[in-house]
Amino acid sequence: MKKLLLKLFTVMILASFSGGIQAQTSVSHELGGFFGIASLQTDFGISGNFASANQATMAFGVSYYMKFFGSQYNWRSGSSYFSEHFKMKAEFSYLNNSKIEHENLDQVGPNFRETMERMTGSVTMYNGGLSLEYYFIELEDYTSFFRSSGQVNPFVGLGLQYTHATPDIFVDGVSLKGQPEPYEDLIPKWQEGAIDLEEQGIMSATASAGVRFGLEMVDFVVEGRYQYFFSDKLEGLYAPDDPGNKNNDTMVFINLGIVYVFGKN
Repeated sequence: MKKLLLKLFTVMILASFSGGIQAQTSVSHELGGFFGIASLQTDFGISGNFASANQATMAFGVSYYMKFFGSQYNWRSGSSYFSEHFKMKAEFSYLNNSKIEHENLDQVGPNFRETMERMTGSVTMYNGGLSLEYYFIELEDYTSFFRSSGQVNPFVGLGLQYTHATPDIFVDGVSLKGQPEPYEDLIPKWQEGAIDLEEQGIMSATASAGVRFGLEMVDFVVEGRYQYFFSDKLEGLYAPDDPGNKNNDTMVFINLGIVYVFGKN
């Protein structure tokens, strides 16, 4: 999967350069930055209780957009449905959730509840990925020399991301890294063979929806994204034999961004 993402990125860059030298094609380039609230759904908390395993934190990043136009001499000539509605996006983001906790433990027995309350986690994530975004309003109208301020363009997108994650688990603020198993201060299912605190690379799939608000050379973006990780070890907990921890980790990311539109080449 990592090789596939690299190949897609290479194709994107080569297409950008080749598009710039072809007589019938021009390319628009855009650079942006974004920040927002990322909510992790992990094995912390109670299985099936979204609120108890929902860990929110801040995240921020940068993005690059590329779009193909038709002829730069006749702006409608050579255009296609793809060029009129799709953009390719590359992005890099950073997230550091320094205190993941078990929450809403009212349904847990008093002995387990006290043990779980002493247990916290953290995860640092560097994300890089590609996505393809579909815009409902034709981009030749929205992103061109003829654009006007105040335009709104909704979009949806699908993508792939690679995450470098560094997890940690703490008991009373003391890290379990380097400590031998079994971890007797944890509840039984986490004591042995169920914690992996090594740095890891994880692939994920994303689905997003949002709106662009256009000014003359700048767009403001509001986006909501769902991210499904192809792993259940993002935060370091992994107990596949426990029915309550069989699902992979996920994340919901609500973000605001600003994008500078360079225009046509």
